[in-house]
Amino acid sequence: MKNCALLLILTACNPHKVESLVLAQSALQTGEPMRQPAAAVDLDPDPNVLRIELRAQVLPPGHISGFRYAYNGQVPGPTINLVLGQTLEVELINELDNGTTIHWHGLNIPNAMDGVPWERGPVVAGGRFTYRFTVSQAGTFWYHPHFNTEGQVDGGLYGALIVRDPADEAASHDLIALIDDRAEARADVEQAAGPAHGHARLKRRWLVNGHSAARLDLASGSAIRLRMINVSNHGYLKLNSDSARLIGSDQGPFLVALGVNETVLAPGDRAEFEFSLGADNQSLNNLPYTLYGGDALGDPKPLIELVASGNANAPPPLALHAEARQQHADPGYADIIWTFAGSDRSAKWFINGKLFSEVEPETVSLGSVVILEVRNLSPTEHPFHLHGHHFEVLSRNGVAPLHVEIEDTVNVRIRERVRLRLVANNPGDWMSHCHILPHAEDGMMTVLRVLP
Repeated sequence: MKNCALLLILTACNPHKVESLVLAQSALQTGEPMRQPAAAVDLDPDPNVLRIELRAQVLPPGHISGFRYAYNGQVPGPTINLVLGQTLEVELINELDNGTTIHWHGLNIPNAMDGVPWERGPVVAGGRFTYRFTVSQAGTFWYHPHFNTEGQVDGGLYGALIVRDPADEAASHDLIALIDDRAEARADVEQAAGPAHGHARLKRRWLVNGHSAARLDLASGSAIRLRMINVSNHGYLKLNSDSARLIGSDQGPFLVALGVNETVLAPGDRAEFEFSLGADNQSLNNLPYTLYGGDALGDPKPLIELVASGNANAPPPLALHAEARQQHADPGYADIIWTFAGSDRSAKWFINGKLFSEVEPETVSLGSVVILEVRNLSPTEHPFHLHGHHFEVLSRNGVAPLHVEIEDTVNVRIRERVRLRLVANNPGDWMSHCHILPHAEDGMMTVLRVLP
């Protein structure tokens, strides 16, 4: 790897005391060690409340990060570390030249706090707004704007939000890696963008927390929990490792860990991996993958390398608290069908033949069980994301998954039919969209309305 370092968020084992640590890493040309992004600073002495301030800012031209925007001057933004049951209070201060919001991706929170512009309108330039909610899900989440989403997320406005379960065994190192690529947004995205044929080029050089592919020098005998978040506008990861275990996804840990056998991480997706580091080096590799049909030409490349020092034996697997969940059978019907179609030649992306704002919301009753089918008739893959709820993946083209899959973002491959089960237990109008951000900006978005 060339002059690369990992900008990771390394959190202390004690969830009540989060410390910033410096990892021994490969250096940049300057030879200086890379430090992780700072964690959010708690401004409230109440241990049950985490109160922070996030300033959405324009970075000066030519900033060393290469990004246009930042939260509190850093990309990724400050990591928000919570314990299950805590209340989060975030004051957003908008120092941009236009409006913005914050969406809390993957969290089931009150509709008014979701950060979509139709609820309260965006926070205007120079304005402020306070988000407040209590977290009831443990797992790996993230935050980003939902106004001029394509441009602002690509510009650098994103950060990790971690909710820890005190019942989990603490890892030696609890790491977060936000995976991105610069300059994915169209140059004219803030104006009326025209067709963007071939908008999603194949990613061959990824950024890990704002920097190149990563190396970590860690002591043998370490248990590493690695939380990965794909914050790319349209890039896909296909991850493989001979040594890591897949221990969780969008909605927290699994009951039984899985092998990492070419795990696809679509935009908006998260995954948690565990490494038990002995005396041998280990790695997490990325294989070329494109939204235009999946596997692409090219060799696997290390995305994150763990270099062991010492001769201690690998530790046993972590004991994580995972909820026992029933796996439901596909009932063979759907209450709602959303068909995705469109083309990057026209820069129009449809749900049921209509662009967003023309689409009629689907209305369901509070507490009802809803079977939702997403069909993909377009020439690209689509990561479907539903706000305010999580869902169970019942089947793909009629075939049930091998284990329970509880997600809030699921990739739908070309010509694939994915059937989902959700309990509509959160009232409000919930944005439902493709998380390839140019697709959402160009119409591939609708609303699920949950009425009391």
